[in-house]
Amino acid sequence: MGLTLLIGAVGAAVARAVSFPGGVFTGAMLVTAAAGLLNAPLQNPPGWLRSSARIVLGLTVGATVTAETVSVVADALLPVAIMVVCMVLMGLGMAWGLQRFTRMSLATSLCGASPGALAAMVALADDLGGDPPVVASMHLVRLISVLLFMPAFVTAAFATGAAAPASAVATAAAPDLLPLRLAALVALGLGVGYVAIRLRMPAAEILSGLVVAAVLNPALLHVPDLPGWWRVFAQWIVGAGVGTMVTRETLRNFRPYALAGGAMTLGVIAIGLGLGWALAQVTSIDLVTAIMGCSPGGADTLIILAGELGADQQLVAAMHVSRLVILMLLLPIITRIATARLAPQKAAGAVH
Repeated sequence: MGLTLLIGAVGAAVARAVSFPGGVFTGAMLVTAAAGLLNAPLQNPPGWLRSSARIVLGLTVGATVTAETVSVVADALLPVAIMVVCMVLMGLGMAWGLQRFTRMSLATSLCGASPGALAAMVALADDLGGDPPVVASMHLVRLISVLLFMPAFVTAAFATGAAAPASAVATAAAPDLLPLRLAALVALGLGVGYVAIRLRMPAAEILSGLVVAAVLNPALLHVPDLPGWWRVFAQWIVGAGVGTMVTRETLRNFRPYALAGGAMTLGVIAIGLGLGWALAQVTSIDLVTAIMGCSPGGADTLIILAGELGADQQLVAAMHVSRLVILMLLLPIITRIATARLAPQKAAGAVH
């Protein structure tokens, strides 16, 4: 684990020094992935550290929520909901294509094609009797493709720099009490987050940190600014964790479905760009935020990139988290209904 974090820190520092698109997160991910493919003895950071980093990420996003943010989300609620539903339907269509043309199992194709978080979809595939390694490889290839393409595309197309996180509350807190307030905010976020994880809530880490900072900080703690190193810490740990998933075994699992998976990756990126453009046309949401909100990929990684590219992290988080919640509720129902209907057909075919 120590070597993983050290290599990730080197990548993060280099990326930050040269202003690489995607910043600390992308640097930590790429250098760690390269070291893993070169057979460096890397280990994924322990679960408690990865969960803590995601909770801290949620805190940094939630702390920037303002009345203006809530107003923008409320004004765009219907178009955003439509786009979320479109992304879910897109994933279902891709799953149908994979199942039909590659003979992949239904549970594997549904979880592999869904625009949801990697870890959540792998766990769901295991619960539904799918093939978790194949689902993981499909999501990972798509995730890496999105994370490499989006920063370069947005930087080249819009020439937008990373936005400095907004101050959470314009209140002058007493300097001597500020460390205690920050400690209380972290303790509340971690406490709520780990309870949410035990209850197996979708997007538990990100959502709990975001809610705690957005609701409890203005009401109770009044922390004026969160330290910048919190955001760097979250990006470093999450980036290094994603990088360790890129292994030769992952590539071998993906190889039988490389053609279909590659086509699916290109398709979902193109559809995400189209949906983002349409969302920006019918709402007051800026184009970069709309594109990041409609991009397929994990909520934590896209939220990080949204902040680095100057997008509205709260709105991006809302779109990704709501999509994940819908998928976690919908996919088990679809899988069970479809499996129940296909079972008699398979039995009849076997008898014939």
